Amino acid sequence: MTRYILIMVLTASLFSFSGCKKKTGFDPMSKGASDFIGTWQGVMTTFKNNKLVKVNSDVMFYRISTDYLDGIIFMNQSLVFHEFQVLNGTLYFRVVCNDPENSTCQAWNLSGYAIFAEDAKINIRISGNECGPFGSEYIEWNGTLVKAQVPADSLPYNYFGKATNSWTYKTLLKRGDTCQVTRQIMINPSFYQVDGSSSQTCGLSWPLLPFKWNVSPAEFTINNDSTLGLHPFTFPVNAKAGVVYSTIVYNDTTTVTLVDTNLTVTTPAGSFLCRRFKYTEPVGVGASRIRRIAWLWLNYKYGVIRQEVVNPVDSTDLKTQELISKTF
Repeated sequence: MTRYILIMVLTASLFSFSGCKKKTGFDPMSKGASDFIGTWQGVMTTFKNNKLVKVNSDVMFYRISTDYLDGIIFMNQSLVFHEFQVLNGTLYFRVVCNDPENSTCQAWNLSGYAIFAEDAKINIRISGNECGPFGSEYIEWNGTLVKAQVPADSLPYNYFGKATNSWTYKTLLKRGDTCQVTRQIMINPSFYQVDGSSSQTCGLSWPLLPFKWNVSPAEFTINNDSTLGLHPFTFPVNAKAGVVYSTIVYNDTTTVTLVDTNLTVTTPAGSFLCRRFKYTEPVGVGASRIRRIAWLWLNYKYGVIRQEVVNPVDSTDLKTQELISKTF
């Protein structure tokens, strides 16, 4: 009997110790939105036009507010997406159409999800209708991507909107005067919002003009900056070359068009690889109005490198701006 009791005690002890062991193993359902933030790299595949297509891809997640993530997919084209929800470790998102006025894109409804396969590896799937010759073309992308550290100089999205950054431009006015305009970011009051001030040696009536921008990874928006535009303008990372993006602001129609994607621009501040945009806005000239046409050279890391106005409206209107120095 004593021997039997001893065996029972030892068995109970073993069960007790085994119950105290720390559980190990990977649990994808424990992941939250913050775990996705960063850049992920891998190969995305789809079956299209009767062939298997493989594309090296980067997917970048970032926080757009305290509650939601946005992201950019860099494949054969750049696509922006917005979080729909995070549920049980899976991040669901909707992909934005980057050619919304195209008749072949009217059935666009791409969406997707990402889920962790391992701690530093995610599976991602994107499916739905994209632009196609029949008005709707179903596609399904799948890939496994790993967390990556990407060199700053190769990041393909905007990241120049930081407090204390400043730019000085050689500026030519329509009347022939050459002067300097300096922009200084003062604060970042909220997610990707930029508040700053301008100074100039042009003898104009705005010695200290504030400006407001939004510089998120997905887009650069000029909300208030009279030397760049009288109306708000947005220059999106996911713009398709040649597509005219129209916006109605204050009952005026403005347009933005991506013209070039890999132009090297050399200035006194250095050489920069730029995207070039054409943008237009209606402006008043006396009692009439004309459409002012301008060009903007934009670098992901350093912002506005050069600007040209084709048809300045008055003697003090800007003709050209070229970067001559920066503080970062």
